[in-house]
Amino acid sequence: MINYKVTKCRNPKFPDDSYFKGTAVKTGELNFEKLAKRINDSTTVTMADCYAVLKSMKQHIIEALHEGQVVVLEDIGRFQVSLQGKSYPEAVLTDKEFKPSEMIRGWKVIFRPETKLKNEIRKEFKLKRISSEWME
Repeated sequence: MINYKVTKCRNPKFPDDSYFKGTAVKTGELNFEKLAKRINDSTTVTMADCYAVLKSMKQHIIEALHEGQVVVLEDIGRFQVSLQGKSYPEAVLTDKEFKPSEMIRGWKVIFRPETKLKNEIRKEFKLKRISSEWME
């Protein structure tokens, strides 16, 4: 069940213009320890082993991203690094004049869920409106 509330938003270009949209409401977090406990409860693997595998997986994902690899977790999704910065027309700047320290301003990790994961979530997808009064 996905909880949501209706949020009133303002258009920054037209301050007198406002609109409403549905916003997902977070109900908690599932951290490594809780995930390891759930895996332990549903398999024969010990909680300590689950936790160790999850921590190791995290470290291997970090290393692969540092190496420029796309990390593919079958039936779950893909992680990859994306760079953010300025782009210049070829008439203004050549590739030899490109200075990464000035023109690459940041990076982010992108997660793209696999179609199978999205379909499984969609199959059981239900919405429940939460009163906006107590959420604001």
